[in-house]
Amino acid sequence: MNINIPDKEKISKRRITIYIVSIIICVIALVVVACIIVLGNDFTDGLFGISNIKNKTEQEQRELIDNFDNLFNNSIEISNSELQVTKIDENQDIVYNQYSKQEKSDGNYDLDLNIPYINIDNEIIKGYNQEINDIFVQKAESVYQTEGENIIFKVEYEAFIENNILSLIIRSNLKQGSNPQQDIVQTYNFDLINNKEITLIDEISLLGLDESEVQKRIDNQIAQEQQNAEDLQALGYNIYNRDINSDMYDIQNSNIFFVHNQNLYVIYAYGNNALTSEMDIIVF
Repeated sequence: MNINIPDKEKISKRRITIYIVSIIICVIALVVVACIIVLGNDFTDGLFGISNIKNKTEQEQRELIDNFDNLFNNSIEISNSELQVTKIDENQDIVYNQYSKQEKSDGNYDLDLNIPYINIDNEIIKGYNQEINDIFVQKAESVYQTEGENIIFKVEYEAFIENNILSLIIRSNLKQGSNPQQDIVQTYNFDLINNKEITLIDEISLLGLDESEVQKRIDNQIAQEQQNAEDLQALGYNIYNRDINSDMYDIQNSNIFFVHNQNLYVIYAYGNNALTSEMDIIVF
């Protein structure tokens, strides 16, 4: 008796391809889950280019802006970083309070000063420290020697290290005699891994934001703030007028910014160049 053995079924190339792709997807999924468990969401999002910045409601943006004054504790907050930096003074923190003075002299001055020093051995950082000295320390010394002008001068700071980037924010309030109060804000952003300065364009890219959308939001908010100012002016108030066509609002020229808790703050402090406390803060 003849027995016919059926031919072995051949698997098509298409089915093989589907099997291979399915296996690869499963492996990738397992790797992603493992990364999230072991390394956390921040690492995984960075690996796949996922932005940590979420769209914020107007209320959320307003709450972050309103909380800006509460950020300053004259300290440094470190998260998501295990860096070995070359310090100038091993006994001090990466950023520490180098000039602290609280003193009052009736009719002369009222000082509340906390001026930071970046404790990193680097030429760029050296330039930062020199600028901090020129802007804040020298002013403090001149106020301390002034008599009869009833000067109120406050300097405070806060530093953050997130995703291996150091951000230092310094704010001062100066009221001298009958002059309007002048608020100055300076920020310094430094990549601790690559030892280089971080620009706003760099930060936008690192956070996965779209440059055109960031620029559009800045332009819209500045225009709205100017409209609000003009409305107040019509009611008889003295206001600070913004030049909405100024290139200072271009993101490539915007150099006062920082990131805290994955929130990007862009600041336009008009007191840096004029006798005013007016400033605009945009949060992404």
